[in-house]
Amino acid sequence: MAYLTAEDKAFFKENGFLVVRDALNPQVVSEAQDVLWSHMGQVSEEIDRKRPDTWINKGYHVLRCGSEAEIKRLVYADPVFAMAEELVGKGLLHTDGGAGPHVNFPRDEQEWNPPKHGHLDGYHTLSNGVPKGTVSQFTLGVAVYLSQINAEGGGFTVWPGSHKVWGEFFRYHDVDCLPGGIAPFDLGESYEFTGKPGDVCLWHSLLTHTAGHNISRNVRIACIARPRRKDLDQIRYDFPKDMWKYWEGIN
Repeated sequence: MAYLTAEDKAFFKENGFLVVRDALNPQVVSEAQDVLWSHMGQVSEEIDRKRPDTWINKGYHVLRCGSEAEIKRLVYADPVFAMAEELVGKGLLHTDGGAGPHVNFPRDEQEWNPPKHGHLDGYHTLSNGVPKGTVSQFTLGVAVYLSQINAEGGGFTVWPGSHKVWGEFFRYHDVDCLPGGIAPFDLGESYEFTGKPGDVCLWHSLLTHTAGHNISRNVRIACIARPRRKDLDQIRYDFPKDMWKYWEGIN
C-alpha cells in the first residue's frame, strides 16, 4: 500500500517538504502525549498539563526523552516510516533512531514576529551540543505534532525551495563552510506548518527551517527525528547535479 501520491512526491521535490494531515492513529498520538507530559518536570516542576497558565514564558526546550517505544513509533513505524521510505527508497534508512520532543512554550506577548532566518541542522552552535568543526548530516527530517498549533503558535517553519539552493551551493562550497548552518543571503518567504496532533511534516535535510515565535496560549509540541541512509557516510560529501540521485523512491 502506497501512502504518498505522485502529486505528493512532486510537491516534495519542488518545495523540499510535505505536510501529511491525520497521518497517525489518535490512540498512538494519545499514548505518546502521556509519555511526553510525564517528562515536563525537566523544564519546571510547576508545569501542569491541565493549567495553561503554568505554560507561559517557559522558553524552548528539547526534553531528555524520545527513545520510549510510544514516542519512537511515531516515526519509526508505519505509516510515517513507510512514507519516508517512499521518498528515499525501501530498506535504505536506519530504523533505530529516536524522536526528540521539541517544546515551544507560549510567550506573554501580543505582537508576533515572524522568524527572519532559519538554519540547517547538524552545524555547531554554542547551545546545540554539536562538536565544533563537525557537521552532523542526515537524509530526511520528520516532525510529528502532538499538540494543536495555530498560526503564530510557534510552528515548525520552513523556507520552501531552499533545499535546491543548498543543493547547488554545496556543489561548489565545502559542507562545513556555513557557520551555524545559517544562510548569508535571503531565501525568500517562510511557511509556518500549522496543524493538529497527528499531523506530520517530512522535509529534506537541506531545507532551511526553524521554530516560530509562539504568542498563542498553547504549547507547541513536536517530536522530531532525522532518519539517515545506511550508506550516508560513503556519500555525505557527494552533491551531484541531480540532487535526487540518492532518492530512489522519487526517481
